[in-house]
Amino acid sequence: MTTPPDEILLPPDADPRLGPVLSGLVACLCATLTDGGRPACACCLVWGSGPPAQDFCSCDCDDGHGQAWVRVVRQDPVTQDARRRRCQTWRTQTTVELGVARCVAVTGPDGQSGPTCAQREADAWGMVLDTRLLREAAACCEALQDVMAWPGAVSPMGPQGGCAGVTLQLTVEV
Repeated sequence: MTTPPDEILLPPDADPRLGPVLSGLVACLCATLTDGGRPACACCLVWGSGPPAQDFCSCDCDDGHGQAWVRVVRQDPVTQDARRRRCQTWRTQTTVELGVARCVAVTGPDGQSGPTCAQREADAWGMVLDTRLLREAAACCEALQDVMAWPGAVSPMGPQGGCAGVTLQLTVEV
């Protein structure tokens, strides 16, 4: 089921502090991948307990290949003054993941011939470049200018089902 078009929330409506950070990170990620010569077929905010299904891990879209995403991994409250107010406003440390997954060389149609070393190396260098672009997207994003942000883990994904990728986590305090 999808949300009807007249009920689509704007980022500040969903969360006035976190919403603009998330939408800004999506814009930074998509632009940085494109500027770096590695655009993705899909680049969006996603929700889930893990990286998104590799629905767009395609080698043949018009504008690039693979998919990129931003997602909330977890939110932890920031300890504050314990004075009780009528309505609590808790600051949170939100762990956010930026990720990209691309198609990679796989076993041939005969089921016997695997990728060559040259194909595997080309895929690996592409992932190294994607890693650099993820770091650049987070480090240079204006959406993080007015919030505290800390870099986190960078982790490879896959390969699985012809897709491999990389994720970068960062923590923002809003």
